[in-house]
Amino acid sequence: MGLDYLVPFTSRFESQPVDCSASDWLDLDTSVMVGVDDEVREFFGDGFEIRDRDEAGRVSIGYVYLTVKFASTLHPRYASLSFTAATTGMSLLFERSASVRAVFTGLTAASGGVCCLLDTESATFQVCWLNGQTIRETVPGPRFAGFRDLAATWPDQNL
Repeated sequence: MGLDYLVPFTSRFESQPVDCSASDWLDLDTSVMVGVDDEVREFFGDGFEIRDRDEAGRVSIGYVYLTVKFASTLHPRYASLSFTAATTGMSLLFERSASVRAVFTGLTAASGGVCCLLDTESATFQVCWLNGQTIRETVPGPRFAGFRDLAATWPDQNL
């Protein structure tokens, strides 16, 4: 029997225990705390007030859907965490807000992640973290024709 972990998520909008021991993936629901910049302020509109912030001045954005794949399709030695905005408006906020980008980049860096991509609601993704560095590239783009080219830069490719 494996270990049980208590995490601050729901799964499929339920707060019951989830057994993922026989699965290659896990679906979670969460929210993300972000600092307030102009894009966040615009997202919340006229209803945004100071009282809606936490003690650090951040606001909660959510529901955000999190899918954990224990072996990435791009490289089986890596796990993949995919945060998906619940609405197009939220997805556009994720694309435009430097504050949101900083949260996801910070989470990637703090967890030892090798890559952070943001969906742009178009045919491209923004690469905002790669192999320990903040970057501004796109996939596809001049440096990476596709996701396989991006994954080829990750450490331990030949192990």
